[in-house]
Amino acid sequence: MYLSHYNLEKEPFQITADPDFLWLGEQHLEALSTLQYGIQENKGFLLLTGDVGTGKTVLINRLVSMLNVESIVATLPDPGLDVLDFFNHLSETFQMGQTFESKGAFLSHLRKFLHKTAAQNKSVLLIIDEAQQLNHELLEEIRLLSNIELNNQKLINIFFVGQTEFNNTLMEENNKAVRHRIAVRYHIYPLNEKETGEYIRHRLKVAGSEQKIFTTAAIEEIFSFSGGNPRLTNIICDHALLTGYSADLNLIDADVIKECASELRLPTEKRKTKEQKQKIAPKSEPQPEETVVKSTRLITASAIAVVAVLFAFAAYWLYSKQSETKLPWSIEEMAPKGPKGVGEQKIITEKPPADISEEKKPEVKAPVEPFDTEKTLQLGAFQAESAPEGIQPELDFKNVEKIIIYFNHNSNDLPEKTYKTLDRVASVLLENPGMDINVTGYTDSSGSLSYNVSISKFRANIIKTYLAGKGVSPSRITALGLGPENPIASNETAEGKRQNRRVEIEFNRSPVE
Repeated sequence: MYLSHYNLEKEPFQITADPDFLWLGEQHLEALSTLQYGIQENKGFLLLTGDVGTGKTVLINRLVSMLNVESIVATLPDPGLDVLDFFNHLSETFQMGQTFESKGAFLSHLRKFLHKTAAQNKSVLLIIDEAQQLNHELLEEIRLLSNIELNNQKLINIFFVGQTEFNNTLMEENNKAVRHRIAVRYHIYPLNEKETGEYIRHRLKVAGSEQKIFTTAAIEEIFSFSGGNPRLTNIICDHALLTGYSADLNLIDADVIKECASELRLPTEKRKTKEQKQKIAPKSEPQPEETVVKSTRLITASAIAVVAVLFAFAAYWLYSKQSETKLPWSIEEMAPKGPKGVGEQKIITEKPPADISEEKKPEVKAPVEPFDTEKTLQLGAFQAESAPEGIQPELDFKNVEKIIIYFNHNSNDLPEKTYKTLDRVASVLLENPGMDINVTGYTDSSGSLSYNVSISKFRANIIKTYLAGKGVSPSRITALGLGPENPIASNETAEGKRQNRRVEIEFNRSPVE
């Protein structure tokens, strides 16, 4: 309707996932590279989460278009199926040419199908959209599909795409087996105000616009309404173009956006106007009956308040008792009190895991420096071999500057106890907006330099993605991969190599004045 008025060739703000209008910001490019790596390396389970309307479907469509032509892709758009319907949907999508009435028959044919595609050097990808709708039964059946392997090679990659609440589903105890198999994950956040402006201008340019249509103030109002959500941005921009067309406007200003925002909000979201407030009659003096009712309510409210105070006091007393045996996690315990490098540096380390991929062979142990609890703290049940007998390292997190997490050879799996540490790191960052962190991956010196740099960066990004999934803005996390640089032990022994395969998390905060 308004195309000719703005000299547009097509509507720029449709909410359908049109690949012609794809705009990739920094986080979208990072998500694409991370997920593409996971598919190409046959990592098994992948996860992409984000709020409604943040562009997950568009991103997945782009990812599929980037895959090798030899890839076979099946998409499950509605996971609200029973198990047998799910199996038959896969059979139809994979063109297996048969309908199944039992789970055993399907799995037998699927195994043959996957072995055949592997022999033809074809990769198989199953994309499960709207994953937050999955129930435990179907989620478990999907997990079991990944057990079909050939020479320790995954024959099918399973890609979960869902809203943020799917993370809560995965954290349930009965879904622990699925959660532990997810090797690659990424969370998409809404756009910031600058990205929102770039997004709007990009779509207008693709639609054929050669002129400025939205003022800077208008874009600020659009961001205020949408919060950086691309779908909401499309909706209000489309409505604004229609409103501008009706009013014969060639330039959309902030007032037009405010008007559109008011019209698009639900009635319960709208506030009373000034005129409506003036129409409200002043309250009359309370009548005797009203006074009695209000007095009764006041007495009830007072009683409730007293009970609440008593309850709070009891809770505080219990917490104080518990704190005598448990060390609280405060910001002073997780980050340096002063500028970086001032005072003693303390490091939290995870025990380097034993390599299951390396053959056991005699080795010469390098000398181990005496254990110093003032500089190095060990998490979990790990006790340093050099610790004096009978001395247990205490969990003291004061003045911590660095956390070290170790990885197995050619592995990207985080130890289970690491998640608790990362959860606390995320909590500290959320409590302290002025703090950011550096996440740096390292490897041993074996293998090619390019591979080592790549895998060290990937491991750093795993931790960055996990923290981002907990609500930390990616802009506050700098992830780097330096490969074999800065070894902390000798690469001549297996033990030294294990110590060098690590990711270091360093806290940065402004000096205390």
